[in-house]
Amino acid sequence: MVVKSAIRFITVILQYIAGVLLFILVGSLPVLMRDLNFDSEGYFHTVRELTVKIFTLSNLTYNGEREMLPAVMERFFYSMKTLGIAFLTAMAIAFLLSYLIVLFFEKKKDYILSFIEIIRSVPDVLWMFLLQAIVIWIYKTFGVKFIQTVSLGSENRAFLLPLISLSMPIFLFLTQIMVLKIFEELDKQYITFAKAKGLSYLYMLNIHVIRNIRQDLLGHFKTIIWMMLSTLVMVEYIFNLDGLMLFNIKHISVELFVFSCILFFTPFFIIYRLIDFRRLSI
Repeated sequence: MVVKSAIRFITVILQYIAGVLLFILVGSLPVLMRDLNFDSEGYFHTVRELTVKIFTLSNLTYNGEREMLPAVMERFFYSMKTLGIAFLTAMAIAFLLSYLIVLFFEKKKDYILSFIEIIRSVPDVLWMFLLQAIVIWIYKTFGVKFIQTVSLGSENRAFLLPLISLSMPIFLFLTQIMVLKIFEELDKQYITFAKAKGLSYLYMLNIHVIRNIRQDLLGHFKTIIWMMLSTLVMVEYIFNLDGLMLFNIKHISVELFVFSCILFFTPFFIIYRLIDFRRLSI
């Protein structure tokens, strides 16, 4: 058992190192085609230099001279905090909305899911501009400013609109998945048997159905994370959030981009591996 655990741990470490090296190789590709010339020597030099810098966390700079770590780490934690709050908010709203549909709107679920699909078809950027336009219209019409539409420094950071913009695509996606999976479970034979035993609807829903669809939800975790990361780029840019995505847009460099990718990759890699270990232990 100990040997098996040690092999698993070593495998995970090697997978992480391979992932980091892949980011370095792919992120350095612009050097390979610098000025429309095939510069293989410059590419391998950049890869070698960047590998040493990242694995030793030394001499990491942006704009050619500024130290990267203090500026990047602060913005990385801010971006991760934004992601975390949006994810938890989306999960809570999705569970609440799914329960309401299952308990009170079963006959209208197809219409509700079709409406959700229509909302999801609207581009995320359009929703962000629309939310800003509504707040500005209310302010101009009624003279009431109840939400910050864009961040203006650390003292006047936009919060609610970025949170809505980042969590909306996720909670709509989760609601669709959960409602479909719940009704799929409710049609199975063990639910009919449970009803015959006199178990309450809420008991079956909370104890049996939710437990059985949990693995399906975990299977969509990677999709959700990629959706949130892609949306985070637009959210930080449109609402001027001082996060790591916007920092990369303002300071374009291979070194900064690769290191930022590795930072985002690390926590999610750990979460994925923990989920895999949990599945193997079941």
